[in-house]
Amino acid sequence: TVLALTMAAADSSPPPSVPSSAPPIHQRLSTKKEKASNNTINPSSTTTNSNNKNKSSNATTTTSSTGLPLPRRSNAPSTNASSKTYLLFLATCIFVTMTGNFLHHRIADPHNIHKHAMRQFEMNHLGGAAKEAHEEKRAKKNKGALPVVADKAHEWQEQPLHDLAGLNCADHSGPSKDVAAEMVYWRDIPSDATFKSPIGNDGRRKYLTFEPDGGGFNNARMSMETIVVMSHAMGRTLVLPPSQGVYLLRKDRDKQRVHFSFEDFYHMEQIGYEHDGLDIVSMEDFLKMEAMTGNLRNKTSGVVQFPPNNRTDWNGMDVKELKEYLRDVTLTPLDWKPEACLAAFPSDDGPEHFEELNSMMVEVKKNFTKWDKLVDKPVPVDASSVDRLREAVSGNPNRKLCIYDQEMQAAPVVHFMCYHKLRVRMLTHFYAFLFFEDWQQDLWGKRFVRDHLRYSDEIQCAAARVVAAVRERARARDPKSNPKGEFDSFHIRRGDFQYKNTRLEADQIYENTKDAIPDKTTVFVATDHQGKPFFKPLADHYNLVYLNDFKKELEGVNSNYFGMIDQLVASRGRVFFGCMHSTFSGFIFRIRGYHAQKDKSDGWEQGTLHNSFYYTGKKERDMYQRYIPVHPPIYSSEFPTSWRDIDKGIAEISSVAE
Repeated sequence: TVLALTMAAADSSPPPSVPSSAPPIHQRLSTKKEKASNNTINPSSTTTNSNNKNKSSNATTTTSSTGLPLPRRSNAPSTNASSKTYLLFLATCIFVTMTGNFLHHRIADPHNIHKHAMRQFEMNHLGGAAKEAHEEKRAKKNKGALPVVADKAHEWQEQPLHDLAGLNCADHSGPSKDVAAEMVYWRDIPSDATFKSPIGNDGRRKYLTFEPDGGGFNNARMSMETIVVMSHAMGRTLVLPPSQGVYLLRKDRDKQRVHFSFEDFYHMEQIGYEHDGLDIVSMEDFLKMEAMTGNLRNKTSGVVQFPPNNRTDWNGMDVKELKEYLRDVTLTPLDWKPEACLAAFPSDDGPEHFEELNSMMVEVKKNFTKWDKLVDKPVPVDASSVDRLREAVSGNPNRKLCIYDQEMQAAPVVHFMCYHKLRVRMLTHFYAFLFFEDWQQDLWGKRFVRDHLRYSDEIQCAAARVVAAVRERARARDPKSNPKGEFDSFHIRRGDFQYKNTRLEADQIYENTKDAIPDKTTVFVATDHQGKPFFKPLADHYNLVYLNDFKKELEGVNSNYFGMIDQLVASRGRVFFGCMHSTFSGFIFRIRGYHAQKDKSDGWEQGTLHNSFYYTGKKERDMYQRYIPVHPPIYSSEFPTSWRDIDKGIAEISSVAE
């Protein structure tokens, strides 16, 4: 189009205008010839002074016999052809630039590469008997649901059947199923997939949107877990934020993808697909279905408000404008702050049931019990609502209840912000913020996070390969006394960490841990510290290995996944030492708690974790050797209530679901 317009402009330049009073053309031509003859230049009369010549030429105007000025002649060659050539060259440059830019964003853009990879995955794995089961589940899932906007570009997003219960690494460069099995701490519980919240089943589709936590990945993970469980509890469709940059996950941006959504780390769409009580959609589909159809209104003016620039695809974009838009058109509960209140959900719908929760809270505060009085005295998971509520608030006597009241229930969209200036942030554990009157629903939520909000197969399989390699290395060093290839592990945080008391030198770390890890042991170190000389005091006693020692096992894996892989590998250590206040270490402890419950390790009934410690000091070192209730600072540690005895009541949930 640019080329055609440019050529047309070159050809359509108007000729010099001739006054209407000019003589006929043949008379003008005759006069022109005579004048040209009279003005013939005599070479011998030319002056050698070029300046005078130019002045004389510029001052002379040729006129016709009628007195009208004639177009001045030039000795320079005609520029018509050269102008066309220049314009053609310019148009070609513009065309090539625009084409290159278009192809880059359509083909080479990292987000589109990811989309094409996902599409190819579905093409390869959806077929045969699995396809029939897939269609059957799809029909069941869509029964009674609102129609989705038809868009061929998004037809591929329907996920194939994916076995979340096991771990098959055949499509992820291994390892074998037997080797990968040790990573599995989750279960497949069919009745859990059919359980629905008693709230929000009025037939109207409502949504929950949220802003990911702006801190590191594990802060964002904690916030996401809370939001997902809360979405199910409210009976709302969960809207996933678009892919965007994540703090500290921007390595090698010129070589690999650095914009991520939660779908890149978890099987999010499949989770929603498998659960009757939870629907999950992308932000793009939500904006197409609700915003672009005029269903979202400014909550102050009541006027229909469309997304900024009518944009629906915000993947890889600056989402600041999108956040402001969502805050304008949704209900944003600013008082739902985890440090100040407990989000409570009754066992049935109706305002009278919410009043029952308030009455329970009044009773608990009359006979308040501080958390340290409950150490090693876990309340049974199926205890009365009052007893469980008493333990839940034992860490903060001033904590109130956040009630999912009628105003929130009626809102088409509830939006949870992450806005540090207002101290609005879901930096908490789901089990520490959400309280369910029904103990069965409470345990369902904890199983749901364990069984489904686990890292994707790609990440799990990469970790399994590294674990196998570490075991092989440990076994090769001492095949007789270590035939299983046992190894121990550390997480040592040294980077941008605000807790200075955790920044111990390596020799002090050794002194704090040497009684639990014998000399010459193979020790895997998960760390953000790049300089190996720092670890020399540990290396003098142990055979230290790091994730970057296993490049072969990590070939083809996005290096921004290495933090999650570090966590999974460290979780398999016989003995583990973590960093106090680190949410990275905290999740390793929780994974070890899941494994302890599955394996029924020593202390599993109480939820304690033997061989799991902090290296930072005597006071907190043995924290996981005892049952400790949730207490501040909540976000910086994990607590046994998240994994202890959570498989109880599965039969009861099954009957409720039926």
